[in-house]
Amino acid sequence: ETKHEQRIQERIDFHKGFAESQDLANYLAKEFNALLRGIPQYDSARTPQLRFISCSVLELVDPASPNGFRGVLVEKMLDTERFCWTKWNDNNGTVDGKRQHMPIDVDFHLKELQRERTYNLDAIGEDDEEESDDDSISDLESDESADKETHSSSTGINPSDYLQAFTHFTYRFTNKKVMVCDLQGVFNTDLIPPTIEMTDPAIHYASAKGRRMVYGRTDKGKFGMNAFFRTHKCTPICKYMHLSARNKKWNRDWRRESAQSTNFHP
Repeated sequence: ETKHEQRIQERIDFHKGFAESQDLANYLAKEFNALLRGIPQYDSARTPQLRFISCSVLELVDPASPNGFRGVLVEKMLDTERFCWTKWNDNNGTVDGKRQHMPIDVDFHLKELQRERTYNLDAIGEDDEEESDDDSISDLESDESADKETHSSSTGINPSDYLQAFTHFTYRFTNKKVMVCDLQGVFNTDLIPPTIEMTDPAIHYASAKGRRMVYGRTDKGKFGMNAFFRTHKCTPICKYMHLSARNKKWNRDWRRESAQSTNFHP
């Protein structure tokens, strides 16, 4: 813990951003779990569920700190002694520890530079973009993922099939605005149903106005989304999901649910 007052406040703000990102990821995981009930061969006792563990930001009284308190991020400790810690994908296109060579997308970067020249980034509010129908957010989903579509040949439950589908689902469910990735944690097979418990996700936010790092330093925006689709191979779960449906209420529903059980506890 830093003893400089400015750094303490920065750390508290960082923790709150972490908790908000994890809260949004868990909301989307619950929506994904609900949709899983409609896939063929769904079994309430065997079909994996996804969960991002709950975390809280506690502001503790600390007379030794310059401003009299300090911020602490608290969350459940995952059982990595019984279950292997795994990173199923990251925020830069790597899947199951493998990443294909990705040449620089010159056209994409030129468009990003043009957006920065066109818009005043400081004057844009996040909610102003909620109803934007920007279908140019990613040109790669239909062209790339469809060409690489394969079926899992593994027997039993392959957590990665569900998790790559989940990242794809978050992009479609939020109308191409949000993508949850950097999926890491443990596959807890002691629970019924077996549960993929995760923490510290990255969220890419596709700003129609060119804003960057809306969800922190790991938010690569549309570039990160395109990186995912360059390496994504649709799993059978992707096929079973209704990923083309539009859902304009996702942001409002999440914020209403989050307000009822906030993760910020001073």
